[in-house]
Amino acid sequence: MISKGNLLKPLSFFLDLIVLIVGFFVAHRIRLGEWDLSVYGGGLEPVVVVSVAVYLTALLVSGIYQDHPRDMRLKTVWTIGMALTAGWAVSVLIMFLISPRMLAPRTVYVVHFMLSLIGILAWRGMVRQFYDSLKPSGNTLTSVPEASIDDVLGHKPVVIDEPAIQQFLSGRTVLVTGAGGSIGAELTSLLFDLRPFRLVLIDVSEYALFQLEERIESSDFSGEVVFRIADVRDVDIMRSIFESTRPDVVFHAAAYKHVPLMERHPIEAFRNNTLSTVSLIRLCEEFETEQFIFVSTDKVVEPSSVLGATKRIGEWYVRAADSTIQRKIVRFGNVFGTQGSVVELFAHQIAAGGPVRVTHPDMERYFMSRHDACALILQTMLFEEDSSTYMIKMGSPVSIVWLAERMISLYGKGRIEIKFTGVRPGEKLTEQLRSANETPHQTRHEAILSLSSPTPYSRTELDTYLAHLERLSAGNHPAELRKALFRDVAMDLSTISPLHS
Repeated sequence: MISKGNLLKPLSFFLDLIVLIVGFFVAHRIRLGEWDLSVYGGGLEPVVVVSVAVYLTALLVSGIYQDHPRDMRLKTVWTIGMALTAGWAVSVLIMFLISPRMLAPRTVYVVHFMLSLIGILAWRGMVRQFYDSLKPSGNTLTSVPEASIDDVLGHKPVVIDEPAIQQFLSGRTVLVTGAGGSIGAELTSLLFDLRPFRLVLIDVSEYALFQLEERIESSDFSGEVVFRIADVRDVDIMRSIFESTRPDVVFHAAAYKHVPLMERHPIEAFRNNTLSTVSLIRLCEEFETEQFIFVSTDKVVEPSSVLGATKRIGEWYVRAADSTIQRKIVRFGNVFGTQGSVVELFAHQIAAGGPVRVTHPDMERYFMSRHDACALILQTMLFEEDSSTYMIKMGSPVSIVWLAERMISLYGKGRIEIKFTGVRPGEKLTEQLRSANETPHQTRHEAILSLSSPTPYSRTELDTYLAHLERLSAGNHPAELRKALFRDVAMDLSTISPLHS
């Protein structure tokens, strides 16, 4: 797909050509006082042809024509300046090798360089100024309405059984990890209305907890609320929280979720997404927690990313945990409008006047709302099946190009370009909601499916596998850890090299 704005890309080449040709004639006129260039050899005026051709070649090699002329930044100015400087030197050298007598005076070359640089930057600056004038007032996200899944996708929200959930939570203590994140904050808001006996809200972000405290003060929640700044990876701190609060239900929403970033930081992904889940499950067993609900992702299915692999191990461990705990997994698609999501990113880009950056024209994803994600978490508490995975019926996947076009049509002002940037590390073109060995079953809630499959590994196998991964993590071997995350858990650990054992 090429937007109309991309027409300026080939046009920019011809505009630069005109600037370079006219610039040489003007430089000649300024320095020598005449327009006649026959003094350089007549005919096609080789000095002009060579100079202009070399300048254009230097600009092409610099990659300047890969960007929209509107996207002029300080880097663009630097790139054009360096390209023209190189072109200046090479053109003089070539003309000298052809015939020293055909060289223009040095002052002509200097003025030509200056006029070319000023002219090429000037017309790009005017294009930038024109597009800036089309941007929404203020040039911030607040000038664009918050993207609504109802507006963009025509979404019908999932309805939960509030009376039954409220009755279930009555007298119970609920602990939420990642309470300040997009899902955790939405879940907390719903829990305020459902009125459990006590809410224990945990997040590593001070500001996130501050916002939650501000929200609770404006609500009429009458139960006890415990706010704790804590890292879920810190087992000692989490044990002290379990000892003092004795949670009946644990919602584990804390996680790293940015796919390309986790590709670069596999150790942190493993510690935050896998080890925190394992330690929380063990604490739930130790303190006889009634239910543990693990927030997972569709990226666990045939994972291509570190994120998917670390969350998949989390799923395995939840399923292999002590059967005295009701263990449940909720599997999300992309949650619409969460922090760092593609929807939020597009909204920022539209507010800035574009371009809207899409990784690949065939990229597509399953989407669900924050409300539906939290509805799935809460409704799951009422299901009696243990060690099951639950998911919302999300329909067909959504084309990311279509999503970008739809958001531009709803919230954009002026012409906004869509620019393809390439698939990022760890990404798939499309995700799957379930693997081949997972069988879907309709639950008693019309919008929720459960997935059944054999438990892939025993607790003993997983503990051995995790001990190996922890050694790689502690030894700071990110490349080896990344490979090991995708290996078969039942591998013969005796084949592991002594360096990593």
